[in-house]
Amino acid sequence: MTKLSNFFDRKNCIWTGALLLISLIAFWVRWQGIECITADMQVCLIPWSADMKPGYGPSVLSTFDGDYNMPYITVLWLLNYLPGRTIIKVKLFSIVFDYLGAIAGGLIVARVYELQKNLNGLLCKCKSYTKEILFTAAYSAVLFYPSVVLNSAYWGQCDMVYVTFLLYMIYALLRDKPSLAMILLGCAFSFKLQAVLILPVLVIYYWKTRRISIRHFLWIPIVMELLCIPAIIGGCSVFIPFSVYLRQLGRYPYMYVFYPNIWAIFKESPYYIFSTVANLSIIAVLGVFAVIVIRNGKKETAQQWLRYVLWSVFFTMCFLPCMHERYGMLLEVVAILYAFLDRKYGIHAIIIGAGSYVAYVQTTFGKCYFSDKWIAIAYLLCLGMMTYQVITDCKKDLEPAEGQSNTCTYKWESIFIDFVNRYMLWIAFALLTIFAIVIRKPMMECMSSDYLQYLIETDGTRSTTLYMTMMWVLSFLQEKPLFFLLKLVCILADLMAAVFVAMAVNKQKGKQSALIAYALMLYLPTTYLVSAIWGHVDGLVIAMLALVWLIADSVNVKKKELWCGLLLGVSVALIAHYAIWVVAFICVIAYKWRDRKKIYGMIVATVVMAVVVSLSGMLCGYDLGQCVVRLFVWDASMWVYYPIVLLFLILCMVNEKWILPMVICQITFVLQYGQFLYEQLLVPDTIIVIGTVLTILLSVYVYIMQKGNVIRNKRV
Repeated sequence: MTKLSNFFDRKNCIWTGALLLISLIAFWVRWQGIECITADMQVCLIPWSADMKPGYGPSVLSTFDGDYNMPYITVLWLLNYLPGRTIIKVKLFSIVFDYLGAIAGGLIVARVYELQKNLNGLLCKCKSYTKEILFTAAYSAVLFYPSVVLNSAYWGQCDMVYVTFLLYMIYALLRDKPSLAMILLGCAFSFKLQAVLILPVLVIYYWKTRRISIRHFLWIPIVMELLCIPAIIGGCSVFIPFSVYLRQLGRYPYMYVFYPNIWAIFKESPYYIFSTVANLSIIAVLGVFAVIVIRNGKKETAQQWLRYVLWSVFFTMCFLPCMHERYGMLLEVVAILYAFLDRKYGIHAIIIGAGSYVAYVQTTFGKCYFSDKWIAIAYLLCLGMMTYQVITDCKKDLEPAEGQSNTCTYKWESIFIDFVNRYMLWIAFALLTIFAIVIRKPMMECMSSDYLQYLIETDGTRSTTLYMTMMWVLSFLQEKPLFFLLKLVCILADLMAAVFVAMAVNKQKGKQSALIAYALMLYLPTTYLVSAIWGHVDGLVIAMLALVWLIADSVNVKKKELWCGLLLGVSVALIAHYAIWVVAFICVIAYKWRDRKKIYGMIVATVVMAVVVSLSGMLCGYDLGQCVVRLFVWDASMWVYYPIVLLFLILCMVNEKWILPMVICQITFVLQYGQFLYEQLLVPDTIIVIGTVLTILLSVYVYIMQKGNVIRNKRV
């Protein structure tokens, strides 16, 4: 096969003509929207351009007071020296980068295909295609992608500018040119702060492959300064490339700004609380992702690294607050490019592209055709499916590591990286703990609607007598200190539950799986809602159940049936409706022990402990009958099913096929819990029912598949 560079030089008029025809049609499509004036164009771009009068020289740049970085404002100023209307010139500048970005996309797909084909036993899924066809198809797909067309030709925005530089950065890394890659990344940062979305995978790539050095990263600030030279000459500060982005932070204090992610469902969430929650949670999850990739002991292929980019950017966009509808440009372009390398991901590209198109159209024309919360739900489901595919594909695509030959890092860099790698898991556990505490601190101010009625007042009608006794003991405190004390108990309970679950997983699956379980226990949205926001002490019961499992699984604990029974009895006495889960727990332990004497002893200890502890209610005014009866007064709301969410978490540690039921279960319960939080319906109850049914059906399907695999393995 001829090289891709020869593709443009050979005398094959078919391909050349096809590219020209595609390019002309793409330009005609864009020209149809060239006169469209959106709010951004009318309020920002045209006035900014009008202020950049060419006769005043670079000094006019120092008068700019907007929130775009100076390289783009310099472009607006230079465009004023050209003849024509501002709207045409601004949009044509963005359209040029549509074509450059499309070329970059084609080059990336062709290069990854070439690298994959050269791997023995790791042929690309689309091996029957030629590089030329792949280049043309990817070029056309990017050029006609709805978001790309709308962003440049209709909005006149510059999101494709920074994405183009990022695409060429990826291509430079594929060509093993780290200096050029960092120069291009600096150009991307100079135009848009959203270029930061590529950093998580880039840092992992640097850390694991060592094909980039610290000296290469220094190109980023250097390039940013160089592109701001006209503004600096005009009187701006030398820190202008960075101060502009600092001004952007907090400029729009809203969790939802028209991008259809999870915050489209919770639009009313206060920014001063949940921005910290969202940002630190994203960092924590991406940190765990980095640990997994770095410690897998395998060498990633080029296609695998591109897959990491797709997943990490999608995950970030699904949960990052204050996202405008056009900030997902990198995600959308990478999704369509990766679909050419693996057809399974085509459905993700379609879902992401369709959701983005609807968001663009609704914002462009100021009408609501389709609620963003439905797109958000579709995105979350899509993220769950993609996560499952990424995990399964990783196991197939990784190849044995080949050491660290031909590295670009300095000796001191390698020593530092090796040192951190040695203690990486413990560092990760420590940081996850610190982040979990910091995240929950602002949420301590959230007060649920039933907090005073059922959780603090000693005459509450739902809580057990043990819980009411706890409140009675603390009744000397004022309402506000008691409120924060109970929230502090919830934080400690979450940490205890996470620790015990991680210990149980570590015993079966190892430290890396324990880290994943620990992170999920602390950062699941349902955990935030149950403990940090609502102030329910379910975490204490979950911690005791996890501790029971550790004791039951231990061979060194004497009279473990007694200790297990005591903990299970306290669990029931603290939250009565957990009795159903305690019964299920006893059945599982009975199957594990298969010792009738121990099982009977544990059951007796559980019942006696539950009754005895409940009698403590007599201290705060309950009679003997009330103390016992309250053990059977169950709260039949959605809180009963909280342990199911955590059970799916454990099952995911056993088999990644449980990820899909877990994601659907998570979304269903978040929607249900959320409507209690806002005291209004987020979605119709029919959606909750559908989500529950889908969870059950998928769970049955996964269980049958696992059972079938076990039977087949036994036969073999």
